[in-house]
Amino acid sequence: MGVKRQLARPLGRGFPPDFPERLERFREASGLSWRSLATLLGVKPYRLREWRRGAVPNGQHLFALLTLAAALGLRDGVLMQPERDLRRGGGLDRRD
Repeated sequence: MGVKRQLARPLGRGFPPDFPERLERFREASGLSWRSLATLLGVKPYRLREWRRGAVPNGQHLFALLTLAAALGLRDGVLMQPERDLRRGGGLDRRD
């Protein structure tokens, strides 16, 4: 049984295009180094570099990131911005 390599892919439809900036804000707010963040997420540091360059985390990694963000109290407003994401993803054009 071989090792399955996941390739970085460009930002997909429906994924926030500013995710690299959100990830940077999250890391700064958490006070963690990139290496410590990678360790807590169970990924290699190069994976975080890929995400910072625009690659989309797979479902397992995204779940780990959101779980860690929630545990640190940094999910809403730092990693996720629900109102803005809803407008973009839900097709809402007007600003209330």
